Amino acid sequence: MTRPYSYCTILLALSLFACHQGQPSASGNAAGIPDRLASAVTGTYTGHYSKGLITLVINYIGGNIASGYDIHKGLRRNLNGQVEQNGARLSFVLKEPGGNPYDGTFFLSFDTATNKLSGKWVPADSTKAHSGPLQVARLSDSAGSGSGPGDQYGGAWGGDLGTLNFLSKGVCTLDYYPSKGDNSQVITVRGSYEANGDTVRIEWQRNDRTPTLNMKLIYKHGVESTDSTASALPRLIGKNVKFELIPDAG
Repeated sequence: MTRPYSYCTILLALSLFACHQGQPSASGNAAGIPDRLASAVTGTYTGHYSKGLITLVINYIGGNIASGYDIHKGLRRNLNGQVEQNGARLSFVLKEPGGNPYDGTFFLSFDTATNKLSGKWVPADSTKAHSGPLQVARLSDSAGSGSGPGDQYGGAWGGDLGTLNFLSKGVCTLDYYPSKGDNSQVITVRGSYEANGDTVRIEWQRNDRTPTLNMKLIYKHGVESTDSTASALPRLIGKNVKFELIPDAG
């Protein structure tokens, strides 16, 4: 007579145990990515998508949920999705919102040994864009400090095209007025850039201002005046394009 009661008791205990195992931990991470690993993976990654430039930012991992944003040709799109751990690798599936005809999904693998993300991007609408490979490396927290490119290119650069500004996370802008003498409304063209030594590569969003959407600029150091030569400000020079550092008025 006691066997049915004992059998039911065992089933109830197993059910309660299973429910408990499926609940998130007190730290907020469900069975998935440990807090320490999640903290190590979050950050900014820069590199290449297909033949272009891209920045990926992962700013949240909780359990198996991940979110952040990407910047491509100066356009920022939010990312939300899932992450799973497979041995020494993390697998991400991150989706853009879908409100832009060129939105899609990133399928990425993170190597914990090299701190690199690689994979591919697949468009939601294959008639608008094509899928392509992606590989990015984590941007060091010290990038841009010291006397590196980040400091060389800081500030505003003036030229015939307008005012060039280098912002954080590989983003730059070109500000100009539609016609000479018309200061009613400034137009901004956004782009993505990467710096390698004294060479800057910029990939602009589609626009009617820049002579090319892919621009290569060479940094020329400033020259102090001497008895025989005049001073010269730092310059960025490309094909039919030149920008000169605007002195800080402050």
